[in-house]
Amino acid sequence: MTRSEGLLEEILERVDIAEYISQYVDLKKTGSSFKGLCPFHDERTPSFSVTPEKKLYHCFGCGAAGNVVGFAMKYHNLDFVDAMKMLCERYNIVFEQRERPR
Repeated sequence: MTRSEGLLEEILERVDIAEYISQYVDLKKTGSSFKGLCPFHDERTPSFSVTPEKKLYHCFGCGAAGNVVGFAMKYHNLDFVDAMKMLCERYNIVFEQRERPR
């Protein structure tokens, strides 16, 4: 397993996706998931769903979907590494960036 794969696993394990997304989207609990208005397109009826058990979000309106890193990338317009750095800083996870082999 590479360091980035291990780091991704740690982020997915430690960051509560519903708690994180609820900082940007007003989520309402519905059974074992949460629903809200999608932040990625204009809508009046909630089609955005967060399922903490699966650690995923999905919008049935525009098709946006992914994990917490994917949400951070899309919402904040970040690349993969910068999204992981931001989440690591916010949740006190050690981020070690290794140099690429030459």
